[in-house]
Amino acid sequence: MLLFGGAVSAAQFCGDRQAGEDMAPVILKNVFDKLGEQADDWFHRGDYKRSIQSFKMRIAYDPSDLQSYFLAAWLLWSRGDDAAAQEMYQSSVRAAPDSYEPYMEIGMHWSNRRDDRKAALWLFHACNRGAPVAAWKTLSHSYRRLGLLQDAIRIMREAKTMDPNDPTIDTNIQWLQEQIAPMGG
Repeated sequence: MLLFGGAVSAAQFCGDRQAGEDMAPVILKNVFDKLGEQADDWFHRGDYKRSIQSFKMRIAYDPSDLQSYFLAAWLLWSRGDDAAAQEMYQSSVRAAPDSYEPYMEIGMHWSNRRDDRKAALWLFHACNRGAPVAAWKTLSHSYRRLGLLQDAIRIMREAKTMDPNDPTIDTNIQWLQEQIAPMGG
């Protein structure tokens, strides 16, 4: 008998109860991994509906698999089903409310769509949960586009403490200060 590319004898598969229980996690992991491969294959073939379903099955198996939420949401949004995409994003927050990841993912989604009010809200929560410097920089850009230049500088300075060797941060701080100067700020 062949289970997901690995040869397993009938005796091993149908053996005593303990052997079967010991193999169950391995079999489930193999199914989980194959489901991810299949989702990727369907995606590259343009069968987004099946790919989304595969990600939903992965989530059902492991609700802590945040990448599956994010990929399903992105595909749903790409197909024009914004309501379902937003629900998938909300599900990721419910699955990991203390993690920065779902907040950052949603914030980046809104930033890419140039909805800076929503982006700033979600990225603010991501940053308060320990998000990496990319979230801080994007939050600063959202604040800038909203006209909150002092807040944009403050957040970019915080990003500088996280990554003091990133030259783009200094450039952005200088640029923001130049924008404030003509306003008398």
